[in-house]
Amino acid sequence: MSGSYVFLLHLIGFSFVSALIIAGWILNARLIAEQDPALKLYLGRIMKGLGLLSPIAAAILLITGIGNIYNLYGDTGIEWYTQGWLVVKIILFGILMVNGMLFGPALSKKRMKIVQSTLEEGETEERSNTLAQLNAQIRWFYVVQAVLLLGVLFFSAFGTSKHPGYF
Repeated sequence: MSGSYVFLLHLIGFSFVSALIIAGWILNARLIAEQDPALKLYLGRIMKGLGLLSPIAAAILLITGIGNIYNLYGDTGIEWYTQGWLVVKIILFGILMVNGMLFGPALSKKRMKIVQSTLEEGETEERSNTLAQLNAQIRWFYVVQAVLLLGVLFFSAFGTSKHPGYF
């Protein structure tokens, strides 16, 4: 059995990112469906904890991705940036991470402020409308994240080069 441990770690990192996105999506649906502001706040704290893990997953994928590029193209004389599938995959990964680290936390922070004020001061029509808008935006955030992740998976599976580290 010959293989690359860097590639194996890359697969684990991809699984980690996938699990974070799926868990976030499920918790978001549960938060939207919940009527009790105290439980919404609790779910929001859990989601924040998951969000804090995303930079770790991103770092694992980034470091092992660089290692995979080196393993695949290091001694071949082929420049990695001439491989269109790899460039597209890197761009999709970059958008996925920037979107996840900038827009997700900002939207979640706004939503949790509304939930906190609803818990403390009661629900108003304005808060209810704002919360509904933020819920819709966060729902779309998770759809975009899932589509980007599937794009990365597609270009990984159907790229023209095969990784030398497959076990």
